[in-house]
Amino acid sequence: MLLYQVARGANVRRLIIYMAEKGIDIPRHEVDVATGEHKSPAFLAMNPAGRVPVLETDDGRFISESAAIMEYLEELHPDPPMIGTTPGERAHVRAVERIANDLIVRCNLWFLHSHPRFAGRGEQNPVVAEAARLWADELLVALDRHAAAHAFLAADRPTIADCSLFALVQNCRQLFGIAIGEDLAGINGWYARFRERPSAAF
Repeated sequence: MLLYQVARGANVRRLIIYMAEKGIDIPRHEVDVATGEHKSPAFLAMNPAGRVPVLETDDGRFISESAAIMEYLEELHPDPPMIGTTPGERAHVRAVERIANDLIVRCNLWFLHSHPRFAGRGEQNPVVAEAARLWADELLVALDRHAAAHAFLAADRPTIADCSLFALVQNCRQLFGIAIGEDLAGINGWYARFRERPSAAF
């Protein structure tokens, strides 16, 4: 297998955290976004959307999207279980992970239209930025309730939901200097606990 990545992006980070929690070691290729490698014909043949991550499997398939890759790896490596062990657990974990995924999308939109790092990538619209920020705040409050109810985000053990939310919060706080969720006790406590895990090393 081979994982095509841009290591610091939240969508790749959550997959890297997941693999570390599972003890899965896959060779990686760092995609050179600066030179447009992700838009090259060779890369677009693997993922027409031109986005990372992409997993090249041993049988020659190309799987894109972090959630799909985690589901695929979970089928191959079921222990320790990170999507639940019963239909009810799996449904709950996927539901919470979906909220975390939606938060990643909203934060990406918020930063794209407000953060200086993205100022050269197109016109920034403060109205769009504020709308995305408000939506992100609503999702954070929902996730805070989940974080306050469990040792981890969706269960009493790490799941894919933890991987997704931690990747985002860590990137926001350490790369962008934006302390999302800092005023929410549930998320703050959960973040402090998960940050001590070996998988959280940046």
